[in-house]
Amino acid sequence: MQWAAIQITASSNKEDNYRKISHWVEKAVQAGAKNIVLPEYWNWLGRAEDKIKIAETMEGQSIQFIQKLAKKFFCRIVAGSIAEANGKKPPYNTSVTVHPDGKLGPIYRKIHLFDAVVGQGYVESTTTSAGEKIVVENLRETKLGLAICYDVRFPELFRSMASRRAEIFAIPANFTAVTGPPHWEVLIRARAIENQCFVVASDQTGLTGAGWEAHGHSMIVDPWGEILAEAKREEGIIIASLDFEKLKQVRRKMPVHEHRKM
Repeated sequence: MQWAAIQITASSNKEDNYRKISHWVEKAVQAGAKNIVLPEYWNWLGRAEDKIKIAETMEGQSIQFIQKLAKKFFCRIVAGSIAEANGKKPPYNTSVTVHPDGKLGPIYRKIHLFDAVVGQGYVESTTTSAGEKIVVENLRETKLGLAICYDVRFPELFRSMASRRAEIFAIPANFTAVTGPPHWEVLIRARAIENQCFVVASDQTGLTGAGWEAHGHSMIVDPWGEILAEAKREEGIIIASLDFEKLKQVRRKMPVHEHRKM
C-alpha cells in the first residue's frame, strides 16, 4: 500500500495553496500513491490573529476543494489541518480524512496546543480551541489514527490510539526550525517504535506566511523505526510502500502490547 506525504510552504493566500496541493496530489497519484497526507494548515498560514476571520466549517471551500481532488484522482487524502470555525470562540485546528467518494471520516480536533517559549515563542491557545476526542478511523484495509504536530510530544495519545488497534498514525505538522533539528526525527521514530505502527508525518517547510521557519523533513517511518522516506527542505512529495506483513511480524516477535502492565 503506497502512502505519500506532501510538503509545502503555505502562505496566507488560499488560492496559491490550493494550486500547490493540486499539483502535488496529482504527482503523488501518478507515482502510485492512493493515500496522501497533507501538512498542518495546508490551506492558509498567516498571522495568528487573523485565524478566526479565515476559519471555515467542514463544509467550506477548503474541504470541498479536497473532496473534488479525492474524487478526481480516486485517492484518500488526510486533509492536513485547517482552522475550523467555532462560532464566536477561537477556531479548532482540525484534521479529517477525505475518501475517494468525497465522504469525510471522523473529525479530529488537535488536543495539545503549542504554548511554548521556544524561538520567538508562540501561545496557540490564544487563537485556537483545543479538541478532546481521540480519533482512530476504521479503513477497509487498516486502522488510521490522527494527530497534529505538537501532539507528537504526548506518547499517551499515541498509546491510546494503538490500544484502539491503530496501525498507521497520520501527523500533519508545522514544526519549527528551532525544535525540528533536535526533536522531529526522534519523536516521529519513537512514536512508531513504541507503538509498532507506521507513521506518515507531513510537515510545512521554509518561511511560511506565519512569519517563521518551518523544519520540513517530512517522514514515513515503519513499525521498527526505520525511515522509509524522508524529504529535505524543498517542497514536494515523499512516497513509501507500507508492508503490513512486516508490522504483524514486528508485533509477533516483540509483543509489547501484550506485555503492558500499566
